Amino acid sequence: MASKACCTIPPVVSNTDEYTIKGSYSALSEFKTYVTGSTSSKTGVLVIYDIFGMDFKQTLQGSDIIASSGHLVVMPDLFKGQPMDIGVFPPDTDERRKKLTDFFATTANPQNNVETVKNLVPALKEAYPSVEKWALVGYCWGGKIVTLLSQEGTPFAASAQCHPAFLDPEDGKKLTIPHLCIASKDEDPVAVQKFKEVVEANEKIRDKSEVVRWEGIFHGFMAARANLKDRENFVYYEKGYKKVVHFLKEALA
Repeated sequence: MASKACCTIPPVVSNTDEYTIKGSYSALSEFKTYVTGSTSSKTGVLVIYDIFGMDFKQTLQGSDIIASSGHLVVMPDLFKGQPMDIGVFPPDTDERRKKLTDFFATTANPQNNVETVKNLVPALKEAYPSVEKWALVGYCWGGKIVTLLSQEGTPFAASAQCHPAFLDPEDGKKLTIPHLCIASKDEDPVAVQKFKEVVEANEKIRDKSEVVRWEGIFHGFMAARANLKDRENFVYYEKGYKKVVHFLKEALA
């Protein structure tokens, strides 16, 4: 990326229980959808949440932060009210691991959800005709979906993934739009480094793309698992959203 400067974002509310969402809910095709920001904006961001769903204030506040920089932000409930129970994390027992494995094979099957999002694009464009460029932001599992949607023939103009799950350097080779990857200390450092190398070697996107790994923070710090009352998490949450906002400003310019 040409510049590493951060953009200004609204003050982050650390007590998420008391956070008042800025957007509202509406229907997009058959999906309940959180919508925040101006519906007359020329730029839009489709958010793909993590496996714990759309109802966490940490994730909703993140969407509001992104919208504050002038984008329309839309987050559909792809799981239709049936997300994974956050109590399954960390997956440190056989029972928890099986629940996750089964969930990824069914409700959260990556390829099925990629097709679902592709099929949503016409409804998205019809509902918000003022938007000329759409970007993607995904968390954890959502990061995988975002990466798979950022390849040849994509209708999206840029994409970002935060604390990604299933990070695959082969996906990085196929990216055709500017891409930001923010990895945490819990992601495989070898996979992150290889992903970084292939993105930096990708002449189509490398000038507006960036891959970073932050050693000081855990997987999930920008979405459902965030604990913003913890000072360290708060700092990284704020830092992460500043980077996402800045990336989108440059990539959608």
